[in-house]
Amino acid sequence: MSDKIEVDPFSETPLEFQNCEGVTESIRELNSKDDSLNVTNEVTYAEPLTAEQIRWFYRDGVDKRWVEFCGYDSLRIENAWQNYQNLLSKNNDISNNPPSIEKIVVRGGMYDVELDKMKCVSIYCPGEEWEIMRGTWYYDGSWLPLEVEQSKIIEEVHLNLFQKQDSNQSTLTCDTSSHSYKILHTEHFPEFHVDWHSINDVVLYSEYRHSKLMRSVTSKLGFAKTTGYQLRRGYKNAAVKEDKPHDIDHIIFVVHGIGQKGDTGKIIRNTTLFRDCVDWLKQKYFPNSNYRIEFFPVEWRSSLKLDGGIVEAITPFSVVSIRHLLNTSAMDILYYTSPLYGGEVRAGLQKELNRLYFMFTSRHPGWKGKVSILAHSLGCVIVYDIVTGWMSPDTRPPSPETEEVLKQRLQFPIENLFCLGSPLSVFLVLRTPSPSNKTDVMPQGLCKRFYNIFHWSDPVAYRMEPLLERGYSKIEPVLIPPYGGVDDQQTEQSPQTMK
Repeated sequence: MSDKIEVDPFSETPLEFQNCEGVTESIRELNSKDDSLNVTNEVTYAEPLTAEQIRWFYRDGVDKRWVEFCGYDSLRIENAWQNYQNLLSKNNDISNNPPSIEKIVVRGGMYDVELDKMKCVSIYCPGEEWEIMRGTWYYDGSWLPLEVEQSKIIEEVHLNLFQKQDSNQSTLTCDTSSHSYKILHTEHFPEFHVDWHSINDVVLYSEYRHSKLMRSVTSKLGFAKTTGYQLRRGYKNAAVKEDKPHDIDHIIFVVHGIGQKGDTGKIIRNTTLFRDCVDWLKQKYFPNSNYRIEFFPVEWRSSLKLDGGIVEAITPFSVVSIRHLLNTSAMDILYYTSPLYGGEVRAGLQKELNRLYFMFTSRHPGWKGKVSILAHSLGCVIVYDIVTGWMSPDTRPPSPETEEVLKQRLQFPIENLFCLGSPLSVFLVLRTPSPSNKTDVMPQGLCKRFYNIFHWSDPVAYRMEPLLERGYSKIEPVLIPPYGGVDDQQTEQSPQTMK
């Protein structure tokens, strides 16, 4: 993952000069270091970038930052891109007969790259797609790539300026006897311009007013080199085939609860964010581990027909915002507890879980890893009922299609069942107030390990342990440290006494 550094790409003030106090002294120090250009060890000519120097990026779906592909993926994308460009150059009728290009499987088998659309598309989650970008020129420090068209122009100018001649010298040479900071060439863009001072000294200057003011100040102070943003050609790390993800050992299906109807993409965004959190924790605490876990968002709500829109039709137009919130969230609970629609809800989630599992195993033949489920809110109850086969006594006979789906059950054993903010225990109490034994609550075939995770202020979440042993109601549950916590950081404590 790229280092997340917030940088204004058009700022002419180096990162250490973000405020103007002491700027004069700092610039003097910078100027004294750069006064004499060491060109004796510089490469004096430029050659086209190799596939190893080029790096491909995708735009993160959560915070919209550019993230680099691993070296293995970047090399394969670049080779396919070069082949695609060759096909385009040979095809005289591109508009009517565009050349086809094979998809490239990236990010450990989770996404496809479609170069004709410049998109990175999820294999398992329809609708999840991210923009991709070919990086050649970068801002020094942050290593954020310049936009493609800007980089293309800068690269063409750079190659023309420093063409290789028969004597292995470039068309332009640097005057090593002069200490002046010469400009070999300037290329203008709408919002900035780029100056070439040498083959390895290319600087971007913004055309914004505050940047021009800074240049004017440094110029009047008598400095030859004014502030700008250094550009780098080629990525900081060469792309190598060995830089690739490990094989997947464990898949976790992330199941949403109520409220997904109002925002069908929310579960995808939340799963992406959760995946990033887990990656961060893995790198921090288990940097040498080769064990790989992948998270799959499971969106089950949008495929359900249920009442066919009758509830929306009978909803008055008064207090629209509140009614809309209730219809897209709380109604899911009523649908599931309804003897008419409960079976359809279970069948919808079960069908999606099996679809994702079979899709994954078909692309990974012979896979022998583990499968877990992380469910939230009502999703915990539905998963529990699917695995145990529970059905309300007053449930109406399901449709033939729903009945056929439910007969198939889940096609994989559950290693871990993580219930987040779960009301499962309340549902179980309403069904069987006094369970005769523990297996009534935790059947042996449910899962190998069960985790009930909740926040004290969550009004929907309830404890599970007292259903198994009433004495647990007087024992405080284990506190989980917050994600991203640091040493000596104060964390929110649970109540010290249980009432």
